[in-house]
Amino acid sequence: MRFLLTTLQTYESDFYGRVGAELVRRGHEVSHVTVSREAARLLRENGFEARSLPDLVREVGPPADLAAEIRRIEETYDMLHLRDVYRADWAATGLSEQAAARRTVDHFRALERAFDLVAPDVVVPEVGNETIRVATHLIGMSRGVPVLFLLYTIFPDPLRLSVNTLHAPIVEHSEVRQLTPEEREEIEAFRRTFTERAQPIRERRRHPVELRRAGVFARHVRRRLGEDRDNEYLRPGRLLWGNVSETARAKAALPFYGRLEPGRPFVYFPLHVTDDYKITRIIPHTVDQASLVEQVADALPAGYDLVLKEHPMSVGRNSIALLRRLRQRPNVRLLPPDASSHDLIREAEAVVVISSTVGLEALLYDKPVLTLGQPFYSGYGVTLDVDSFAEIREQVPAVLRFLPDPERIRRFLHAAMRECLPGAPVLVDRSDTNAVALAGSIELVARRASGSELPA
Repeated sequence: MRFLLTTLQTYESDFYGRVGAELVRRGHEVSHVTVSREAARLLRENGFEARSLPDLVREVGPPADLAAEIRRIEETYDMLHLRDVYRADWAATGLSEQAAARRTVDHFRALERAFDLVAPDVVVPEVGNETIRVATHLIGMSRGVPVLFLLYTIFPDPLRLSVNTLHAPIVEHSEVRQLTPEEREEIEAFRRTFTERAQPIRERRRHPVELRRAGVFARHVRRRLGEDRDNEYLRPGRLLWGNVSETARAKAALPFYGRLEPGRPFVYFPLHVTDDYKITRIIPHTVDQASLVEQVADALPAGYDLVLKEHPMSVGRNSIALLRRLRQRPNVRLLPPDASSHDLIREAEAVVVISSTVGLEALLYDKPVLTLGQPFYSGYGVTLDVDSFAEIREQVPAVLRFLPDPERIRRFLHAAMRECLPGAPVLVDRSDTNAVALAGSIELVARRASGSELPA
């Protein structure tokens, strides 16, 4: 099979180079497209077929008629309009409408050229808002090429490999079936281990001043002054300012954190990463989390609090204005980022989520869960699900009375666990061991998606 892997730069391109090497060892062909000229060169020096996006853009040249090319792209691919492709890409922020449109057209034309040259059987872009990722997905879908999305879950084999979309149920409903005694013991063993360990699946962000970060900044400056001088995702100044501002913001946020009031019942609402791909692109109606918090808090009966905690990867990124707004309701409490999510799930009367895996974790505790953003574990009868925010007022009190069926929860959890595979996305694990495991899982799902059988 022929694989096309698209990446941005640095450690991501290096990691998928190692994933590609394992796929080649297994008898496949692999080609890379990366935003970074340096990353593409390093991949080529290691024997891989690799192209940089800027070089492809230069190769295809500008369109003769930009307006006509925009119309062609909008008519060819499954999109609302061209702006919907680039609107969440931070590299396009601040560009004029014409400049952003030209840049997006250049991406499509360059990636179409890559598809023509490689003729891939499978495409693997990382999940993200960057235009290269979104355009790769749309082109793959249009050409009937399976697009694999790598997602991280709580299960022992933590990889959820979604084909063509990440906004879909994790398994077919028919897979939620009666368990054998061995399967029942398997899921119970996992539940015991997970709940007794009671550790977060992702560590929260820290903001130390350390020499390593100075080295990262220096390497970014070197690349920016060299062959990656026009790399729009390589901005050392933005990196430095981000580290400084996030550190300052994390310290400025301390006065906004409170504590639980002993003896007062509460509902737990874990906040989502604000620039997450699913939030910004798939369910953008949930971007205003403060509004959802206010609606849920107002729907709670008297005597109940709504307890919030920031996502581990959002510490220092949420604005002080947002944190201040979240505290406006008298029955809303914002806890420190190091508060145990497991303790909160145990003590909560119910859990309300947008699309967080905390809702999935809550099922391990047999807790009632209300979902607002159609996560992959909704719709199976083990959670209450909001299809319209107009339902929040009624569904919040309803979830306090909801008693999920423990047997159905176990059947669902085992079905979901059976669907997951070894490996993890690059942001979770960059090791050689993970690269090998990930390649094996990619190969398995790629063969399924293409209708090929694994060799005996």
